[in-house]
Amino acid sequence: MSRAPLGVPPLTDGVVLLRPMRPADAAAVARAGDDPEVARWTPFPAPFTEADARAWIEGQERAGTIDLVVTDRDDDSEVLGWVGLHDADLTQRRAELGIWLAAASRGRGVGRRAISLLTDWGFRELGLLRIAALCLSGNTVGRRAMQAAGFVPEGVLRAYEDVKGVRHDTAILGMVHPELRD
Repeated sequence: MSRAPLGVPPLTDGVVLLRPMRPADAAAVARAGDDPEVARWTPFPAPFTEADARAWIEGQERAGTIDLVVTDRDDDSEVLGWVGLHDADLTQRRAELGIWLAAASRGRGVGRRAISLLTDWGFRELGLLRIAALCLSGNTVGRRAMQAAGFVPEGVLRAYEDVKGVRHDTAILGMVHPELRD
């Protein structure tokens, strides 16, 4: 397995901006991530403190994943959420996408925009042919955002994910490179 490179330039569609996380983002990430809905669908503790955010950012840097904060194009200091690619296997040309959004960012197309920017970049710059997204089955908002960005439901992995000691069924959605689509 070859890992994905960490050098991701800022990506924008003119409305949202995706940029690499920085240690200085810890307070803004904590504000955005300290949300009951984020805690419900992720391993984040509740409350999600600045120290938690700092540890998460440092852990992501060590993991060699592609982790980007989602911000407003005109104000990159306010974090609207996070989007990333992980478990990238450049030999097999695939990766998994993850995303969470702050409460104020939901329902405004921010998730769809962020997902589209990162998947387009992954196909174009990393040469990926497939990107999967795993979403706890009860997270209908997350699944809808992924489908709005072009992900196709592929099935359910039963009792797949443990979040805070509870096993959850997990929906798997997929997107393939445009040249491979039916």
